[in-house]
Amino acid sequence: MTNPLGPDFALLAHDTPPLRPVRSAVVAEWPEGTFLENLAPAPTYPGSWLVTVTSHNRIDRVDPGGKHDTVVELPNTVTGIATTDLGTFFLTGVLGAPGWQLARLDESAAGHATVCDVPDLVLGNGLTWDGHRLLAVDSGLGHLVAIDPVARTSSVWLAHELLTKLNPETPLPGANGIAVHQGWVYLTNSERAQLLRCPVASPSPSGELEVVAERLAGDDLDIDAQGRIYLATHVHHSVLRLDPDGQRTDVAGIDQGVAGATSVALDPLDPTALFVTATGGLLSPPEGGVQPARLVQLTLDR
Repeated sequence: MTNPLGPDFALLAHDTPPLRPVRSAVVAEWPEGTFLENLAPAPTYPGSWLVTVTSHNRIDRVDPGGKHDTVVELPNTVTGIATTDLGTFFLTGVLGAPGWQLARLDESAAGHATVCDVPDLVLGNGLTWDGHRLLAVDSGLGHLVAIDPVARTSSVWLAHELLTKLNPETPLPGANGIAVHQGWVYLTNSERAQLLRCPVASPSPSGELEVVAERLAGDDLDIDAQGRIYLATHVHHSVLRLDPDGQRTDVAGIDQGVAGATSVALDPLDPTALFVTATGGLLSPPEGGVQPARLVQLTLDR
């Protein structure tokens, strides 16, 4: 396997599955050099999506026609974003440094309000809602932080060796993406090329963290009602589907516009629609060079 990061970095093997592309459409594009990190549905504007533009410290909203506008600009990086019954929340801070915060987005006013400091984050990444609280991944420290946006408190909920990196010098993160499905928290460790899970209801899940799949370098992920897991593979330029029986299939690749795929999210209004953010291959340029950053819609098999 060719190392997508080049010969200077050791990389755990990623088993590239067969590519069976589903129907795809580029919804929106940004200039080359734009790093899109995460996405969430825009509750105030049905059919639209909120995209965190990490390279430019902002959140953009993309309407169904592909037009995108900046909703809010921030003084620091913005990474994870999650839409919940309580509103849309996001993580912001300086990459690799303390001082991170959880903020609530106000779409209608094109503004935001700080909810609380999150002192246990130095590199906030994936963010999700488990029905009662927000769970935030720290890719720098290799742990998971639980945040109560009502009480405005946070604490480390899960710390485990499997969430850390093997090689601190590699540009790939350790713990990265997060999703909750049927009582389980699913996590990716990009650098270790593992998919992990633990019970969401456990008060202390460190001893219950288990490996679901190996040799699978995922970034962000989402899970459909049938238990099929969709993962953005980032440096491998694909969206991978992991079936409950363990079968793996790439459902999109470079030709479908997902070079540098960072995040995936199922459309709450249409379970056959999967939206993907892609950097164009900034971290690991594909053959032919870096492409524009994109939001892509995939139409999944029923």
